[in-house]
Amino acid sequence: MEKIDKIKDIQLENKEIDITFEELEIKNATLEKIDWKNSKFNYLEITDSKINSSIFSNLNLSGQSIYKVVFTNCNFVGTNFSNAFLKEVEFVNCNLSYATFALAELDKVIFTECNLKEASLYKMKQKKLQFTNCNLDSVDVFETNLKDIDLTTCNINHIKIDIPSMKGLIVSEEQALALAKFLEIIIR
Repeated sequence: MEKIDKIKDIQLENKEIDITFEELEIKNATLEKIDWKNSKFNYLEITDSKINSSIFSNLNLSGQSIYKVVFTNCNFVGTNFSNAFLKEVEFVNCNLSYATFALAELDKVIFTECNLKEASLYKMKQKKLQFTNCNLDSVDVFETNLKDIDLTTCNINHIKIDIPSMKGLIVSEEQALALAKFLEIIIR
């Protein structure tokens, strides 16, 4: 197990990292094509970095901190972000299907053209969350305030959502009809 490690002020490319980190700090780095999927993190903090075409699938990032980071074309399939803190983070064209953000805190997080199919947004705290052209098919949303979140450009087919989470949500007319089933009303 690595004691304390830092990836700072550097550009890293084409690496497979298979380490259990006691503590890892990534700061002001540009990472390209890094395969983290066999790594473990007891403590991880990523700040002021750009991460492209990297693999984080099935990692446990529970309780970790990510601040001012742009992820582009990354694979987060099945990644656990439970209790994580993400601020000023952007995910662009990332695969986050089956990821969980249960009890996570997201502040100014942007998802653009991402796949979040069957992701979990359970009891998530958010401020200024944005989704643009995302696949939210079969996403679980419970006890998460989505007031003022615009999903009009997103696929929300088969979304599982509780009524309090829908309050103030911005959707298209077609999406509103699909969400009406949760209100147990009959539309004729």
